[in-house]
Amino acid sequence: MKKLHQTFNVRSLRRGVLALALGSMMMFSAPSYSVNVNSASAEILQNVRGIGPTRAKAIVEEREKNGPFVNSEDLNIRVKGIGQKTVEKMTESGLTFDGVEPLTRSKSIKIK
Repeated sequence: MKKLHQTFNVRSLRRGVLALALGSMMMFSAPSYSVNVNSASAEILQNVRGIGPTRAKAIVEEREKNGPFVNSEDLNIRVKGIGQKTVEKMTESGLTFDGVEPLTRSKSIKIK
């Protein structure tokens, strides 16, 4: 009976460690979607980490006034308050430019 109890505890420990590892991987993994900065509405842009209502509105207004963004550097230059590190975090969170997907994304959501 004691050996069965020890085996059960080892199995439980292994399962717990595996569950913790899988949960951590899912939490830090890249999102499975992307949002195109040149076609998404302000509401859709807010689904990207680092873009709130004010920033989304500024992105849409700049895009409507001066045309689509070419790349992350263009977004950085044209939208006040968005620095290069912020742009990098947004692209890691799913922001794309004209359907060019980062390699870590599994599918793209193109909003028209």
